[in-house]
Amino acid sequence: MIKPLIVAFLVGTFESFNNHAAYGFASISRIKSPHCPNLSTSSVIQEHRRRKRGDQFITSFSVDQIIETSFSFDTFGPQFLWLPMIIAPESTLTKKIMGPIVPILLFSLVHLTIVLIAAAQEGATDQILVFQEVFDPSQSQLAGMAKMFQFPNFVAEEWPHVLVWDLFVGRAIWLDGLERGINTRFALLFCNLIGPPGLLIYAATCILSGKGLPSMGFSDLDDDQDINEPTKS
Repeated sequence: MIKPLIVAFLVGTFESFNNHAAYGFASISRIKSPHCPNLSTSSVIQEHRRRKRGDQFITSFSVDQIIETSFSFDTFGPQFLWLPMIIAPESTLTKKIMGPIVPILLFSLVHLTIVLIAAAQEGATDQILVFQEVFDPSQSQLAGMAKMFQFPNFVAEEWPHVLVWDLFVGRAIWLDGLERGINTRFALLFCNLIGPPGLLIYAATCILSGKGLPSMGFSDLDDDQDINEPTKS
């Protein structure tokens, strides 16, 4: 007699629980979002997930676009500054543009932006580990650099790195040529195209012109002391 009563009690409790659960779920599904009154909770959740995926895509796209734009800026921008130094080195306009170091600082700032963004990306640590091979005497330095160029972010950093430094050296050659009256056109052309050989060409030009090697801003300390010392009567 007791056993049927227990079974009946359990069945009734189970059915009551199911009814309350179904009612509760139905009530929850009818809850409206304050921002989207026509959407149920499940719809709001789906919308949130969709927007989250979209935000992640936009963020990723923006980072890649920033690196791409910065890379293009530091690739083409310096070329416009080489032209006046090569075509019209003594022009007043060229001196106004390239006399101050501001343009090179601007390109350097863009390059730094690429470096910082690339360093924050996933896989940056792996690049550092591979880069260590370049300075490992027991391994091939050429092979290490070949591996590094498989990373797009490394290429995005390295290429502007080269172009900005070439422009910096080219400006130094141009300034030295102006100061000492030496033709720098040929040297600057090669400095832009292949870098260090342009500096060698300028050094050879200086020697052949009888004006000695370029000082590039260096002055002998003994000469400075002789100049600064007052003349004795």
